Amino acid sequence: MASRILDQLRHQPDTSSQMASSGLSKPAAGQSRRGGVVHSEPALESDADLVEALQRGDSAAAGRLYDRYAASVHGMLYRLLGRESELEDLVQDIFLYALFSIKKLREPTALKGWLLGIATGKARSHIRRRWRQRWLSFLPQEELHEFPADNDPHLELLEEVYSLLDQLPPDERVALVLRRIEGLSLHEAAQTSGMSLSTFKRRLARAESRFEARAKLRPELVRWLDRGSS
Repeated sequence: MASRILDQLRHQPDTSSQMASSGLSKPAAGQSRRGGVVHSEPALESDADLVEALQRGDSAAAGRLYDRYAASVHGMLYRLLGRESELEDLVQDIFLYALFSIKKLREPTALKGWLLGIATGKARSHIRRRWRQRWLSFLPQEELHEFPADNDPHLELLEEVYSLLDQLPPDERVALVLRRIEGLSLHEAAQTSGMSLSTFKRRLARAESRFEARAKLRPELVRWLDRGSS
């Protein structure tokens, strides 16, 4: 049951990003928009070329890195953390950390996975802080603006899912989200989370068991799953 709920959730759109509501139109292919100005990008710049530019101190490369992967990082954090008023600050922190650490990246073609690994680590630390503070239910009302609008048909489901995820230990939550919502393979998820494959499997199994036991007590999740199966 747990995997069916989270597998279906994977296909829901990430509507939390504020980028689409910024009033900026999407730049044409080969261009990026920063500070309200459209900038041309090198044609078909590979990740390896981008990393090389970053490592040699190209002042424009940081913007190209953000333009290329901000949405992926934001989406990963959103699925790991749910509604969160600090989401945009975390995105900025991740890119700043990446820029200061870029010379440590030994495999330039693994740039995206490296960034998502940083995002996962930052999210895990954030979850641990919440865990220590015993935030085991919905977050305060002032943080609701990070979630979809009230008329979003999936709002109630998302609230139910993330209220359950908030009750899982941080490493188990990360394992469950990477595997069941992000849809990564076991090897990819273990690598992204920084766990060994055997450790990841154990934490995933515990997370699925805990999530399923709690989900069976949530009528809205059961009804949603029944609708999705009919």
